[in-house]
Amino acid sequence: MSHKLGFLILLSLLAAVSRSHAQSKDEIVMTTAVSNMAFSALWVAEQLKYFEQEGVRVKVAVAGGGSQCQNAVVGRSAHFCASSSEGLVLAYVEGAPLIAVQAHNSNLTLTVGVSRAIAEKAKVTRKSPLNERLLALTQLGTIGATGPGAVSEQIFRYLINKVKPGGGEKLKFVYLGGNDLPPALMNNVIDAFALSPPSVEITEAAGKGYALIPLGLGELPEFTNYHFEVLMARPDYAEANRETTSAVSRAISRAGALRHNKPAEFKAALRAHRFSNKSRLDDPVFELAYGMVAPAMPRWGNMNAEGWAKVINFAAGAGILKDRSKIPAATEGLLWTNKFVGKAP
Repeated sequence: MSHKLGFLILLSLLAAVSRSHAQSKDEIVMTTAVSNMAFSALWVAEQLKYFEQEGVRVKVAVAGGGSQCQNAVVGRSAHFCASSSEGLVLAYVEGAPLIAVQAHNSNLTLTVGVSRAIAEKAKVTRKSPLNERLLALTQLGTIGATGPGAVSEQIFRYLINKVKPGGGEKLKFVYLGGNDLPPALMNNVIDAFALSPPSVEITEAAGKGYALIPLGLGELPEFTNYHFEVLMARPDYAEANRETTSAVSRAISRAGALRHNKPAEFKAALRAHRFSNKSRLDDPVFELAYGMVAPAMPRWGNMNAEGWAKVINFAAGAGILKDRSKIPAATEGLLWTNKFVGKAP
């Protein structure tokens, strides 16, 4: 073998190793808490291959809950977790190394749903004054929630306390997990529950439930400019992998920008995604759910202290944070950072 040929073979081998290393480096795992439409920007980024366009390959897996999603990142079995900001605040207080690097929503996206019988008895609709709809919640019997202390429980306590101080502490809850809440309402086991679309919207389309307070529409100021679903990572991973963290953050943010700049393209991509296509959701459910969540998507995924202050205030005021002495500040660098997502181009 000539020296020249040997040298060329060596270069070829080194290039192959380099390509393999780069592929391994960019092949990341992202978990989401659940598969609902609060993560629409993420689903569209996946559907339109924005991650690949940004130079990374992402495997998206649904963890089945916020704590499972976060634990995967803390334990290094996943690189990123997309989940609720209240959960991140609680994780921080408990000492978990996590930081938000991108936000999918600028409003809280929960829809508060009640049985159609409750709505009809109270003579309220989505067009009724907000105070009348809040008062209707004081007539609820058993309320469904995903688990003790979850945001799906605390939102009822918070909203009812607004119109009946102390009333939120006397509510009756059953904890069924997210998947069982819609059938429980449709079978009269519970009177109400709150989840992001399309869970409540499915019950309305079936004629059993009613989406009474879609918080994603931005009616309550304290839940507007509110960073609800966020992308989080270990701070040490994000710092050591700045390019990857920025690429992932940009991909999801680009999808949010598409919703504002070319809404028909965004909607079509979301409709084609495996979690919201016609095999999963029929047209009335998709249209209703999309209308509830679309206004909550920001033009870009960067965050601000005001939005995080609202998250922290709700977590503290609703009882998600038990020890008020441990309530964190909303300043950048503690719970969140924009250094990776940057500003909209």
